[in-house]
Amino acid sequence: MLRSTALQFNRFELTVFGILAAVMLLTRSHALTHLVHIPSTALASYFVLGYFVRRFAGFAGLFALGYAIDVVSISMLGVSDFCYTPAYAMLIPAYGVMWLAGRYAARLPERLQSLPGAAVLLVAATFVSHLFSSGGFYFLGGRFPDPTVSEFLPRIARYFPFALMSSLMWAGVAVALWALLLTARPDLRREPTR
Repeated sequence: MLRSTALQFNRFELTVFGILAAVMLLTRSHALTHLVHIPSTALASYFVLGYFVRRFAGFAGLFALGYAIDVVSISMLGVSDFCYTPAYAMLIPAYGVMWLAGRYAARLPERLQSLPGAAVLLVAATFVSHLFSSGGFYFLGGRFPDPTVSEFLPRIARYFPFALMSSLMWAGVAVALWALLLTARPDLRREPTR
């Protein structure tokens, strides 16, 4: 049997990654979203990934999958390329913030009293992530002539609430599923990471 190294994932991490990858394939590829509008799982997925999969390779793998899905969706499935600009690179820090916040949340004990702190962390990370992604698109995407901060601020008020709702909703689903799993399998409970 091989010993686990920093580059190898354990079975649980691979399972979490596989579930998040499947959710991304279903929601980001427009496989379902052309039938019914499903709020984006991206921000919550990176938060959950950070909570369970601390290795950078997990982050890089999920980002590469998202990028591949976007390229195929645009080039083969007829999805609009309006958002595919040089600012696409700003998704790296945007998603990175969520992944790092999830890693930090993993330091909290797994108990009900930790939920408010984790929720505050999720809200703050979602806001910073939104600044990177939306701000990057607005200021670096080349779609808006002469972008200004005063014109960007109303865009935050318009688009951030939906991003926040999506993050909270999908993270809530993940928390509920994790709580059910821990009820059935208490041996999966983890000690907080350092």
